[in-house]
Amino acid sequence: MKYLPINALFIGVSDISVRLFSFIAVTYLARALGPANIGALAIGMAILTYATVISNMGLPMLGVRSVAAKTDSIQNLVKRICSAQLLFSIITFSIGAGILFLYIEEWSIRIVAIIYLSTLFPSALMLEWLFQGLNKMKILSIGQIFGMAVYLLFVIGLVSNAADIYWVPFAWCFGLLIKTIYFWTRYKKLNSRGNVNKQPLHLLGIIKQGIPLGIASLISQVVIQFPFIYLGCFDTTENTGLYSVAFRVVVLMLVIDRVFYTLFFPAVSRSFKDSMENLKERVSWTLKIVTGGSLYIAMLAFIAGRDLLPVIFGSEFRDSGLIFQALLGYFVLTIINSVFTFTLIGIKKERLYTKSLLIGAIAFVTILFLPLPLPATLMAPIALAIQQIVSMLMMMKYLRQSILTNLFPRVFLALSVTIIFVIFVILWQHLYPLFVSVIAAVFALPIITVASGINRRDLIILKGFIN
Repeated sequence: MKYLPINALFIGVSDISVRLFSFIAVTYLARALGPANIGALAIGMAILTYATVISNMGLPMLGVRSVAAKTDSIQNLVKRICSAQLLFSIITFSIGAGILFLYIEEWSIRIVAIIYLSTLFPSALMLEWLFQGLNKMKILSIGQIFGMAVYLLFVIGLVSNAADIYWVPFAWCFGLLIKTIYFWTRYKKLNSRGNVNKQPLHLLGIIKQGIPLGIASLISQVVIQFPFIYLGCFDTTENTGLYSVAFRVVVLMLVIDRVFYTLFFPAVSRSFKDSMENLKERVSWTLKIVTGGSLYIAMLAFIAGRDLLPVIFGSEFRDSGLIFQALLGYFVLTIINSVFTFTLIGIKKERLYTKSLLIGAIAFVTILFLPLPLPATLMAPIALAIQQIVSMLMMMKYLRQSILTNLFPRVFLALSVTIIFVIFVILWQHLYPLFVSVIAAVFALPIITVASGINRRDLIILKGFIN
């Protein structure tokens, strides 16, 4: 744990920078292209996300766990994982491009999606998982910032109006290629320190190990990205753009989740290997900190979010503010669920994690297609939140059986207190904007902290990690 503060600093700076660059790019593109073209880009990116999850097939997460637990040599893992991902990328690109030409009639969406799909090939050779497993967070951070900075510069330099829309996926592909080259350059320096005897690839074996994680990732991303496809098919590209902008702000906020995953997942894998008691203590403490912190951040975002988005993206995106507020439930539950997700995977219960996600996905589809008198742009955030709740309850159940601890009361109490504050803001903020905002912001912090179970000892531990 002695490297936690410096690693947290590297990953924090990296993810804030990457998401900030992405946010700047989205803001620039929203003003240059308008809601309809932003909607087309969002659909193309959703298709790429599906294809990437299929071509990765859980292998990067398997790689992190294998490197952290030292179950195989680095050289063998790199060869096996990259070879398997490249094979899946070729197959996925061929099938995906064929489906787009056969079934997507709108030319702009088809071309945007195919250009995005070309990033599968540099993505297959990406070595982020290696440096995460090795705790080389400085290298990981530099590569991530470098790749996104290249993308942002290309977007600003090449895109000025709606006619330039196709340069956006080209810029994304080039940025990813630069990041891949950087990681391979660093790997070659790392690999030059020693040689390992060549061994057979055993692609089938590593693919079988990755499949449970791959299915879980596929279910998760199908749920997350489906609203873009759903809105594109059953609504308008303009509304897809409004939803996309709101979702991008949530993605920026989820930098917290990314930092947490990068640090917590390898630590869980090591704790499980050492001691079950150590694991229980780590999970309990982390859940309290994550729950309290994420709920208070969401509360502040809810207070400010409705009027903030039109200021950032332009008056065309005024309706994105309400969508953003609705998506905050998904934001909070995603971060809290990360504790359960990475604990189950870290203790090698990925099949139970996959089962939890599948049950949550069924709930998501059921809610999304209910004939309720709400616009599709609000039904999607509600369905996402319910999916997270159902998955969380299932994972809590399985963790209680595995590590013999009941985590439900602490999370339920904190969520309930936050919902009361949200109702207070909804009912009174339009009458007394400044007064209600200040009261909610000031009193929510201590009350949510207590409801999350955070005590003086927990704060001392947190302070020790930071220092």
